[in-house]
Amino acid sequence: MAARLFIPGPSDVDDTVLRELARPQLGHRTQEFRELFASLRPGLRKLFSTGNDVLISTSSGSGLWEAAIRSCVKSKVLHAVNGAFSKKWASLSKNCAKDMAALSFQDGKPVNPQAVDKALSERDYEAFCVVHNETSTGVISDLGALSQVMKKHPDVLFFVDAVSSLGGVKIEVDGLGIDICLASSQKALALPAGIALASISRRSYLKAEAVEGRGYYFDLLELKKAYDKDETPYTPSIPHLYALRKQLDRMEAEGLEFRYKRHEEMASWVRAWAKEQGFPMFSQEGCHSPTVSCISNTKGIDFAAVKKALAGRGITVDTGYRKLNEKLAAEEKPTTFRIAHMGERTPDEIRSYLAELQKQFQVKP
Repeated sequence: MAARLFIPGPSDVDDTVLRELARPQLGHRTQEFRELFASLRPGLRKLFSTGNDVLISTSSGSGLWEAAIRSCVKSKVLHAVNGAFSKKWASLSKNCAKDMAALSFQDGKPVNPQAVDKALSERDYEAFCVVHNETSTGVISDLGALSQVMKKHPDVLFFVDAVSSLGGVKIEVDGLGIDICLASSQKALALPAGIALASISRRSYLKAEAVEGRGYYFDLLELKKAYDKDETPYTPSIPHLYALRKQLDRMEAEGLEFRYKRHEEMASWVRAWAKEQGFPMFSQEGCHSPTVSCISNTKGIDFAAVKKALAGRGITVDTGYRKLNEKLAAEEKPTTFRIAHMGERTPDEIRSYLAELQKQFQVKP
């Protein structure tokens, strides 16, 4: 029996979706493939709340980080950094030889819209990048407030990493004016790891036309050219496309609003449990993620031992983001642990998991 994953990615995949991966292969330049590819458009646009193209990349979400930067930024880009993954995206921009500026915030804190406004007013940036839901710290930033800031800077492209929020949190891409919104398959979307998705605005394409050195694999214009023919520039992971079609159907059957409500219900259960057990949230009040909770281990629980014990019961535990915990330990502060409540998880499963954790806390070494 497969272990149940209570970690913030990859997440468990429903058996009916997994079976789609076993379908026979087909040629990616056939009409059958084009029909499969085209069938994904309505569900993806509904998921992103957009009329824009939603491109599909055979890669992790990090690949689409690179696509956004290499395709749409000639030089200057501003990154909001409030955790490990936003820091990695900023580092990627630097590695792509861009003039990258990082606007940093304390771990556990959201991105501050007023600070973003000030930073954008001080230089002529081409794009602003933000991680909506920082998986390392369990913090969600306010896209609505950031959207209002971006309206004051209409020449700056708005890029959003929604890797651990899309599918668990409603994101109205068009209403928020997001130019590129990207996500991976393996978190709240509850698909096998291996593909990434991104909604792309028309002005992102127009900017890309003026940018040199876009490469090939992650060139948004190459992806767009193939997309318009219901194809991909290169051989894609066709099994993932079958799985994506099945999962979009399942999400439609559940109802997206019900899905978002389920995620918030699970998050509320975890936060209430943490408070009852005397554990403070690591994330700032009012900015707790609906898909992953990051909790301060103020009681010094040996989570390595808990992880080992529950592994024997078919449960995979997250002991906190390693680099964050190393930093906190060096500062002689309580480390963290995380509880993922995303994708296919249910409120009953979360309650059962919390009960299992509580039993382990009571075991004497």
